[in-house]
Amino acid sequence: MILLIILAVLGGLIYGSFLNVLLWRLPEGKGIGGRSHCRACHHQLAWYDLIPVLSFIILRGRCRYCHTTIHIRYPIVEISTAIVLAFFFALRQPPLGLESVVTVFALLVLVSLLFFDLFYLILPDIILLPTIVIFTIYDITKTQNPLSYFLTALLSASFFAILYAVSKGKNLGFGDVKLALLIGLILCYPLGFLAIIGGVWSATIVAVILLILGRVGLKDKIPLGSFLAISTIISVIFYHEILPLTTFFR
Repeated sequence: MILLIILAVLGGLIYGSFLNVLLWRLPEGKGIGGRSHCRACHHQLAWYDLIPVLSFIILRGRCRYCHTTIHIRYPIVEISTAIVLAFFFALRQPPLGLESVVTVFALLVLVSLLFFDLFYLILPDIILLPTIVIFTIYDITKTQNPLSYFLTALLSASFFAILYAVSKGKNLGFGDVKLALLIGLILCYPLGFLAIIGGVWSATIVAVILLILGRVGLKDKIPLGSFLAISTIISVIFYHEILPLTTFFR
């Protein structure tokens, strides 16, 4: 198990590094192919400049070539992804198989959406739509009660679609509707509803606190998708601990 956790950490760091590429290039409409380079001096980076976290520490957070400060978000994304996978394998101790692969895939997608919404207030269709298709197929072919997953997904998405229509897209984006659909496909009833409620409540509490502190205004947008993603990640990792708390849903 220790070896598996170590591999999970390494895999998380590697994916986190790849996610940083997506976070940089997709919002700018760039492809993910080609060598990485410094955003300031555009010097092509060597492989030893791209080792997750370690290169940031060795270079003391600066570009090797122009000494421009490297944004702290790069190691944060890498470490966060590693922590999520490490916690999943340490706490769930899942048997290796298709279900574990699909769950890890879901966690990586959720981490990706978390940071896209946090940094850019977007939930990219290029990530969301294929994942929705994959989980639709998985639920049909591999779950005992696919109808329960679909109903959870449709009810969750419908709730957000109504909010989207009423607010005319001012309080939340349509990406949140699609994310709610995905959460239902991943978690099913009742945990899917609990994850969404947890995400909405945590976003509301943080928004109120930031409003009181004067850090945001009434017209500023809050990355609701990030909170939904975090709540869902917690629900996936602590599935067995949280499930007994959902008796009031039944």
